[in-house]
Amino acid sequence: GAVLLLAARDPEAGSYPVVVCNGWGGVMVHECFGHGMEGDTIRKQTSIRASQLGQSVAARGVTIVDSGVVPNSRGSFRVDDEGTPAQRTVLVEDGTLTGYMWDLLNARLTHHRPTGNGRRASYREFPLCRMTNTYIEPGTCSPDELIAGVRRGLYCKSLGGGSVNPADGNFSFQVTEAIAIENGRLTHPVRNATLAGNGNDAMLKIDAIANDLVIDGTTGSCGKDGQWKPVGVGQPTVRFTAINVGGTAP
Repeated sequence: GAVLLLAARDPEAGSYPVVVCNGWGGVMVHECFGHGMEGDTIRKQTSIRASQLGQSVAARGVTIVDSGVVPNSRGSFRVDDEGTPAQRTVLVEDGTLTGYMWDLLNARLTHHRPTGNGRRASYREFPLCRMTNTYIEPGTCSPDELIAGVRRGLYCKSLGGGSVNPADGNFSFQVTEAIAIENGRLTHPVRNATLAGNGNDAMLKIDAIANDLVIDGTTGSCGKDGQWKPVGVGQPTVRFTAINVGGTAP
């Protein structure tokens, strides 16, 4: 890693194609579609997603799922903290927003069926509507095909921390390991890159999805109202037609 970074160059700033690795790369979905799809923000209409049911919120072919039944993941369980069995909930199907995550309280208040998303940090806390394992379903391409189709762009091999402003959906992520793509081939390593965009339109810019879904169920924790819970995030390798890439001060 350190030796690679010695040869690394700073990123070219601008908006251009970006290929994001599988597994932990799914943290982008977690940020773009996560908390804004939880039933409390939908019921209170504080989420931009509340008015988007049935609308196109991602590119065709993009299906986003929250599932508490993924095997061997930190975000999985048999029943949630309110006694509702864990289940697989489709949030976005083929680009269209089709459903939300519900705990008992918010489901009853809005006449929806609870989806097993009532979770609390311990018996001392009250349950909140929370994600479990949130991921993009796999497509049909090979990861190599996604890279081969880019004339000039960036391959993000691993993402670091990210943040999102839920009010407007703007996000930014540090890229801990990246490689430039030139004429469909990986060339030199790139250091200190950041990805910035808006969750509302980033998922509309996905133009290819690989068949290599990995759900990282070993490391993720997610905070909400002071309560932390283990979650899983995941995706196959995904290509975006354009994301704003910037450099950071070393």
